[in-house]
Amino acid sequence: MPTETALEQLLARMNEGGDFPALSHTIAELNKAVGDETGHSNILTEVILRDVSLTNKLLRLVNAAHYGSFSGQPISTISRAVVILGFDAVRDAAVSLLLFEHLENHAQADELKAESVESFFCGTLGRMLARHAGLRDGEEAFISALFRNLGRLMARFHFFEETQHIADLMADEGLSEEAAARLVLGADYDQLGLAIARHWHFAPNILHAIAPLENGVVSSPAHTQGRLQVVANLARELHQTYARNLPLDQQRQAVEALSVRYRDAAKIDAEVLSEVAHKAAEQVWEEAHVIHSDPRRSHLLKRLLGEEPEQKSPAVQPEADAGEAPLPEPPGQTDRDEAPDPTSILAQGMQDLTSLILGHYQLADVFKLVAELFYRCGSFDRVLVSTLDRPSQCMVGRVAFGPGAERLRTTFRIPVSFSPDVFHAALSKGQDILISDARADNIRSRIPTWYAQHANAHAFLLLPVSLNGRPLAMIYGDRQNEALQLSGQLLGLLKALRNQATLAIRQKL
Repeated sequence: MPTETALEQLLARMNEGGDFPALSHTIAELNKAVGDETGHSNILTEVILRDVSLTNKLLRLVNAAHYGSFSGQPISTISRAVVILGFDAVRDAAVSLLLFEHLENHAQADELKAESVESFFCGTLGRMLARHAGLRDGEEAFISALFRNLGRLMARFHFFEETQHIADLMADEGLSEEAAARLVLGADYDQLGLAIARHWHFAPNILHAIAPLENGVVSSPAHTQGRLQVVANLARELHQTYARNLPLDQQRQAVEALSVRYRDAAKIDAEVLSEVAHKAAEQVWEEAHVIHSDPRRSHLLKRLLGEEPEQKSPAVQPEADAGEAPLPEPPGQTDRDEAPDPTSILAQGMQDLTSLILGHYQLADVFKLVAELFYRCGSFDRVLVSTLDRPSQCMVGRVAFGPGAERLRTTFRIPVSFSPDVFHAALSKGQDILISDARADNIRSRIPTWYAQHANAHAFLLLPVSLNGRPLAMIYGDRQNEALQLSGQLLGLLKALRNQATLAIRQKL
């Protein structure tokens, strides 16, 4: 069977059921966005915010210990994460979390659950090995190392019986994994991984990074793509070396051989490789809960951290275990899916906004952060921030989140000149307005035609932003088919956030 045909059939089988099509769509959306300071960062934030679970896990991940050097305080919004960590780092973190969630959802057998944890371990190895290969971007190294083993991972999770047959052929007939996979699947694991990555629209540098290297000593790469490929392959081979659970003397020899293979490309010796492996295991033990994985599933991690004794060669005498401290419990897993309450989101978000306006910022950053906080509090279906367009003297949509957000943003247009409707009343008087039923007889006549045609929500809140009596912006949030439920405390926090945004605008004008 030709390889291309086999790959098409494998992808078709994966698309037949489960959540693979949805996963593919979301990852492709994230990968198609190219970082800049305007529209594409809004697209990235919007795609992430659609998934409450992904949003919460991503914020926990970017506040993990290894991001500590980027920020002096916790990051509580995706918008702020993009400003502090950069577009690419946030996108890569989101893509990796989507993969982990997909793996966890399909991990029926314990051994598959262990592979999900160890895929995180591979990515962490890549991040830690990055500087040895001359890479500054640790997160790009993380995702390259994580996805280096994509084909085998997805085959194990979607074609489990076939992968068992591949393992049997390797054991019984002495075939290589590549030859056995081609015999059973029609393509090897690396070819499958690259086909999936292309299907997900990964950038060329990642596609290059997850391709296999030739056997033998790896030469020093001349460009970033080559260095990424070195890190991704080194991380994978280092993981495989420890996963084999060799006797200690053989394991040391295997690590030494690995250091020789990569000595020109990564400038790293066997001792450092061993140290990196143990430090990566420690970090995964502490952070695996972020991806909803239990590190105790992995015998490899427990061996590296000392809970399970390594196999000893006959010449090596076992050391006494009496003085060894047991592994600590991983961080708690309880309530990990629960989103923070709205008041907590807004309170933390106001700290983010305070930090933003104390530094160098653009007004676009303020509008994105405010819109995200209003949306994440969970009270609105859609949120939009509009600002004054001076040439047309209209409030026009700038940033929006929620179903149909882009259409709402492009059609939202409030003339500053007099109009007998609630939007003009809010702007001209600087008045906060809550409409509980926009279709009620006494309200319908105050709803402008453009709104009835393009938005037509059941209930909405208008919070104008004014400076010295001049309207500058408007925050809008709605419920499309039901009443807005806003407690006095929550409404007070929303208004306080609006007031803080007004301060930020005043400082820039």
